Amino acid sequence: MNCWRFGRSKTSVAASEESKKSENDSSVQNDHEFNDLRIPLTRKQKFVLIRNWKGIERDVTTAGIEMFLKMLADHPEYYELFQFRNIAGEAKENQASDERLSAHGAAVMKFIGQAISQVEDADAFFALLEANGMRHAHKRLFKPEMFWEMEQPFLYSVKLTLGERYTDNMDAVYKTIIQLILQRMEHACRTETMKMQNQNIRM
Repeated sequence: MNCWRFGRSKTSVAASEESKKSENDSSVQNDHEFNDLRIPLTRKQKFVLIRNWKGIERDVTTAGIEMFLKMLADHPEYYELFQFRNIAGEAKENQASDERLSAHGAAVMKFIGQAISQVEDADAFFALLEANGMRHAHKRLFKPEMFWEMEQPFLYSVKLTLGERYTDNMDAVYKTIIQLILQRMEHACRTETMKMQNQNIRM
């Protein structure tokens, strides 16, 4: 009688362990799933991205400054797009302390952070980007393709800010997300620009 009870207990334990293993396997599988193909990141990559971005949020102003200084160093002609155009000829140290550049850099980084926070909701994510892209179509001298000039400065700034936390895996994730962000904003901006041009022609 005791043997029967012992045997039953072993069966129950084995079944329980098998159930846990199945749940764990299912969890691992879900982590590696692309729950929305419009955003080519797995569930786990999205989770890690949101968590990793907190390192940028803690120093968002410095990250924004570094991003813009890098972009403007590569494309000094773009100073004309901004209210801080008068600092074009100044030393980097003076540019970095300019309040207008600092504020704009922080605002752009915060916007990217806002988009990243919505990465698990593709509809909200793309709606945010499209609205921003459309607004840029109304900015003086701005052209849709200019969005892409932010890709490398963004990656440069994120790597500089995160240091050792910027691993090869995070590099791949950040490249994917910034390309997706810029692509959608460029498309929205171009669409809005063409719409305005057509309206002017009809007038």
